[in-house]
Amino acid sequence: MPAPHPGATIPLARGESFVVGRVLGRGGMGTVVEATHAPSGRRVALKFLHDELKDHPTIPKRFMREVELATALTSAHVARTFGCERTPDGTTFMIMELLDGRDLCSLIRAERLVPARAARIVAQACEALEEAHARGIVHRDLKPENLFVGRAPDGSDWVKVLDFGISKSLEADARGPALTRVGTTVGTPEYMAPEQLRGAQDLDGTADVYSLGVVLYEALGGRRPFESSDYETLVRRICSEAPTPLAQLRPDCPPALIAIAERAMARDRQQRFPTARQLREALEPLATGRRTEGTLVMDPLDAPASAPPSPGVGSAPQPASRPAPMAAVPTRDEPGGGEEQDEGSRWGLIVALGLVVVLLAVGAVILLLPMVRQM
Repeated sequence: MPAPHPGATIPLARGESFVVGRVLGRGGMGTVVEATHAPSGRRVALKFLHDELKDHPTIPKRFMREVELATALTSAHVARTFGCERTPDGTTFMIMELLDGRDLCSLIRAERLVPARAARIVAQACEALEEAHARGIVHRDLKPENLFVGRAPDGSDWVKVLDFGISKSLEADARGPALTRVGTTVGTPEYMAPEQLRGAQDLDGTADVYSLGVVLYEALGGRRPFESSDYETLVRRICSEAPTPLAQLRPDCPPALIAIAERAMARDRQQRFPTARQLREALEPLATGRRTEGTLVMDPLDAPASAPPSPGVGSAPQPASRPAPMAAVPTRDEPGGGEEQDEGSRWGLIVALGLVVVLLAVGAVILLLPMVRQM
């Protein structure tokens, strides 16, 4: 059956039910709707596999794998999945955490992300992948649409990684048949690592690192590094060409952050960050507004007045105005202060010595004056 329409009731075998609300989104695999659990009143999201895919040779298995893998992950940055249920006619649907916010794709389209904010969002996604990779799970379809940006209690961004439907479990694949044929590729080509596009069977966490590098590039530059309506041309460009330099697209971006994005997107997987954790650790100093490598990484609240506002979901509340900083008095330990003080000290010493010389000369004249009168 297709996804239920708003207002429909889905009875469960144990006497409970879900009342369907609005449609939240439609993807390549299924439709997600808001629903209320009766009698608890808890609001959740339900994901229904597209009706035309029920008889597909592998997609229903991927759908069930998403449930298995997502329920096994405990990271606060993974969208929680509570399990599966069946409608009376046997249609399986997934019960998931209902998120409030919007995906990174719509955020990028709506506003120009401050570099520190882009670094924070990708760093949080890395945290979700650290656990997944430790469990032998490679996501394989990381893209802005699968990074959901909500709001933490303090008003800051809180990222959830979505859709483990085509993830690759290295341990499971070693034990049983794979859900994709040898040489086939799954995922969104624009965000896929070169080895993934070539259908490599030895994918590891560095493929996800590459995808996050592309996400970071797009979040900063406003466009993907490689684009083409022709699949073969796109693959050729990703595997052999260099993207437009990020510094050219975003001149205000700290060089250190540009270097991180470029390393994450390295064509040779050996040149990338070896793990999601190392990528996160590289991003964190740039995500806090602290000085790093001589460059001040701007925090969203410190954005210049000419920068566009960021009213999107997940952004910290913006104050109406910020007091001007007090002028600091240079000290000997501050850049620029010590030199001025040393210059003043030298002039003071010269004046003092000059006064001493004048006083000695006057004293000598006074002492010699009587002797001159007697001569």
